[in-house]
Amino acid sequence: MRFQISNFKLHLVFAALVCVTAAAGAYVVWAEYSSFPPHFRGFGEVTRKGEVAGWAVDASRPGARVEVELYVDGRFVAHDVASLPRPDVSAAGRAPDPDCGYRFPLPALAAGHHEASVYALYAPGRADLRTLKQLGDTLHFDTGDDGRPSTTAP
Repeated sequence: MRFQISNFKLHLVFAALVCVTAAAGAYVVWAEYSSFPPHFRGFGEVTRKGEVAGWAVDASRPGARVEVELYVDGRFVAHDVASLPRPDVSAAGRAPDPDCGYRFPLPALAAGHHEASVYALYAPGRADLRTLKQLGDTLHFDTGDDGRPSTTAP
C-alpha cells in the first residue's frame, strides 16, 4: 500500500509541475506578444543619396501612422513618423494607405563598414512602456572617405 501512495504523490507532483510549466509558457508568450507585437511590417534600404528609406505599416491598425527610429552602428540617429508617399507599397498590396514611407539622411560617418537598423516604436499605452520592433533586416553598407555610402554589403 505504501508504494501506491508514493506513486500517487509522484503523479500529483508531476501534474503540478506540468501545470506550472504550461502557465509559465503561456505567460512568456503573452509577454512577448504584448511587448513586441508581430503586426509591424516594413522594409528599408540605404540609397545612393546617403539616406535610409523605406516603409512601415501596423497591420493591426492599417490607417495609423507608425513611428520609426533609425540606429546606425547601434547608436540612435533619428526619430520620425512614416508618412511619406509610397504608392508602390500600396499598389503591391502591402499597405492600404500609400502614405507609409520614411526617409532618414545618414549622418557623416567614418570610412568603412557600417550597419543601420530601422525600428517601429510601439507604445501600448503608458509613456514609460515603449518597445522597438525591427523592420526588415539589418542594413549593411560601406562608406568612402567622404563619409557617404559607396556600396551596400550583403
